[in-house]
Amino acid sequence: MSTHLYCVLPHQMRGSLPAGLSGLAGARVRALPVDGIVAWVSDVRRALGVSVEGVRAHDAVVEAALETGTTPVPARFGQRFKDDDACRAALSSRATSVETLLSTIQGFVEMTLIITPSTRRMLRDLQPVIPEMVDPSAIGIGRRYLETLQAREAATGALRSAIDKVANALNAAAKPFVHRAAVHEQLTRLPFRTVSHLIPREAVADYKSAISDVSPDPEFRFLLIGPRAPYSFCALGESGGAHGMNLAD
Repeated sequence: MSTHLYCVLPHQMRGSLPAGLSGLAGARVRALPVDGIVAWVSDVRRALGVSVEGVRAHDAVVEAALETGTTPVPARFGQRFKDDDACRAALSSRATSVETLLSTIQGFVEMTLIITPSTRRMLRDLQPVIPEMVDPSAIGIGRRYLETLQAREAATGALRSAIDKVANALNAAAKPFVHRAAVHEQLTRLPFRTVSHLIPREAVADYKSAISDVSPDPEFRFLLIGPRAPYSFCALGESGGAHGMNLAD
């Protein structure tokens, strides 16, 4: 067995673990005191691999910590140690950084905006390949669409500029509440933008209201996710931290 790390909370929250809370593979979550903090961990099989269910179970434990009223430092999924002693040693070796980060994010939560082209915009972009799409014998249509879109974007930058305009309007509306912001790296060729904001927990309702007041653009749509634990703001060093605290940073 190994020790899986979910998140870290202030030491005074050592008694806040909900009874019966389970994590990966249904394992019981327990509190592990480490110096001036407390870690939420569970025992998992060493061979337990990465899965969507596992990521969801990990996040559910982190969100349970957020529901205690404090703000946890979520660990990046996959922070696993030989045993409790190894987990303690890893946290103790970065104790100052971890405690500073934990103190810095207290009272804050993360809100995330995902901006994508609307169906109307995507249909317009699809026009060059629509005749082939209605031919059931045609192959590589998805790739052809992406290549067409990529070539057009490289030539004009129109889509990027249009998404920038929507993102700027949303960021301006959110600005009074934003403590920090993070633009996430785009990992696919699909046109979208993901921006996270770190805001005070008590400002969530006002933040949502401000975002909803932004005039809609018929060619774009946006999805608001949160409040959630601040995965995007948990770097221990100069880099990393976009997906939770990484003790290897």
